[in-house]
Amino acid sequence: MTTARKFRVLSLASTALILAILILQFTRVISGFWSVTLLVLIGVPATIAGVILERRLGAEKMRDAA
Repeated sequence: MTTARKFRVLSLASTALILAILILQFTRVISGFWSVTLLVLIGVPATIAGVILERRLGAEKMRDAA
């Protein structure tokens, strides 16, 4: 599995987890504190992975253009 594919899988999985957390918060299964904590714990790695993926794709395009 390539690194780009791993990042895409992480992105999809984190999106599903974020939606699940938001549903649990709005149905009052978990409190606001825990939902924010979980959102941060999921969102930070997903954001970093997205940035890394975009930079890798940009570098590959630059390399191919040269």
